[in-house]
Amino acid sequence: MEFKFLGLRLPSRSGGVSFSRKKRIDFGARIKEDQAMMLDLLNIITYMSSIATSDIDRAKIIELASQQDGITARYLDKVRLLAENYGYDYADACKTVAENVKHPELKDFLIRLSNALATGEDEEKFLRIEAEQIVEKYTNKYLSDVDTLRKWTDGYTALLVSVTMVIAIFLISSMLFRMGDVGVMGFLAGVLLCFVCFLGVYIIYRVSPYEKTVHSLDVRSKEQDILHGISRFLLPAVFVVPLAIFMAGMDEWMAFLAVSLLLAPMGIIAIIDARNIERRDRDLSSFLKSLGAAAGITGTTLAVAISRLDKKSVGTLEKFVRKLYKRLIHGINPRVCWHYFAGETGSELVNRYTRVFLDAVELGGDPMKIGEVVSNSVLGVSLLRAKRKLVANGFVNLVIPLHVTMCGLIMFIYEMLYTFNSALLRLYQEHGEDIRKGMEHISTGGLGFFNISNASDIEFFSKYVIFVILVLTLANAFASKYAAGGSNYKICFYAFILFMLSAFIIYVMPMVSSVFFVPFTGS
Repeated sequence: MEFKFLGLRLPSRSGGVSFSRKKRIDFGARIKEDQAMMLDLLNIITYMSSIATSDIDRAKIIELASQQDGITARYLDKVRLLAENYGYDYADACKTVAENVKHPELKDFLIRLSNALATGEDEEKFLRIEAEQIVEKYTNKYLSDVDTLRKWTDGYTALLVSVTMVIAIFLISSMLFRMGDVGVMGFLAGVLLCFVCFLGVYIIYRVSPYEKTVHSLDVRSKEQDILHGISRFLLPAVFVVPLAIFMAGMDEWMAFLAVSLLLAPMGIIAIIDARNIERRDRDLSSFLKSLGAAAGITGTTLAVAISRLDKKSVGTLEKFVRKLYKRLIHGINPRVCWHYFAGETGSELVNRYTRVFLDAVELGGDPMKIGEVVSNSVLGVSLLRAKRKLVANGFVNLVIPLHVTMCGLIMFIYEMLYTFNSALLRLYQEHGEDIRKGMEHISTGGLGFFNISNASDIEFFSKYVIFVILVLTLANAFASKYAAGGSNYKICFYAFILFMLSAFIIYVMPMVSSVFFVPFTGS
């Protein structure tokens, strides 16, 4: 007889337990789980360690932990179901689930939990040690990822320069010399450009430390409400307006400028929201520690403890704490009050760790101990993010001038060759007979060696240069966002800057080239 639930296949009690294996593997989900696992373990172990201070039994600890969000919670829920529905001991259930876990850190945690439960080790002591160890492991993993990110951002800039040089050589060779079918060579060079640029973007995405900074609650910060409102209109316009400009036959720089202006409001608001969340996360540690100390020493409720706090000491959380206190003293459900407190900050860190703090205190734990455990985890995450920010800011500050240089170089080469080609074509048309007579005395080479492009080739190269600039703009915008992390709306900010610079380059470079080359060519 077999029972099936949540991917488990359970034969009869004597036959043991095994997980059914799916033949189809979701590689996208596997990558996401690998990236998120260490942060997820940090969150869930901090939660379990906090609620264990209330002296609840192991069954309640696993039950409450399984109700949280994340990957680890799903496996703990399987442990709970095995123990409650099929009569397995919690130690055996943890070991059974661990045998089918792929991620080594989660597997090791479940095995250690199984051993602790089997030997009767005190849950609070075990989880406190696990919390200290996971903070250290997460810190090492995060710092390792930051070092890798630093190296790959340098590698990305090197790839960008190299592929731009390839495109420049292709333009010079194709417009000066006869080298076969221009369309085929342009297609191959374009494929190489896209492959190299977006391969670099993907590598930066994979090596960047995983973190979730913005929560997904129904209550949001003021900036997030504005973003959700305007994005419904501006995001579709980002695709529609440039298409209309191209169909109307207007200049390409106007399409780039239109995209930049449409992305500007979302990008600027997203950066403001990100900076506010960063400050609130930094001040959360001191707030929870002070609140736990005030509630633990005086033995009062959290509402009374908040009234005794110096509101100025919580920094950027001051106005949110004041609103929280007003809601609590007016008799509103405390859970609702804290839900709005976390939602209005916009921070996932605030949302997650205030829930940990509340659950542990409501279960009867010592607020002072809980505040110390939670504040240590929050402070560690905030300090690590600050180190990543240094690397990301250095990369972004390099990518922006590099983008201007590369796109400007491509446009300058095109305008130079276009001017030279036009002058050469005009010379050939005006003095074609004299040139042909002179060529009779030259064996090979001369002007015959050069490629005097026709109108269709010139049109192809003009569109090709715009395509190259578009690819570089998109790749640099995504690379900057993945290096910096944070909300997806931050892409709008980097794209706004890069599209604006690209529009400026496309508009100005023909005028700059005319200043240099008209006196020499007379065109």
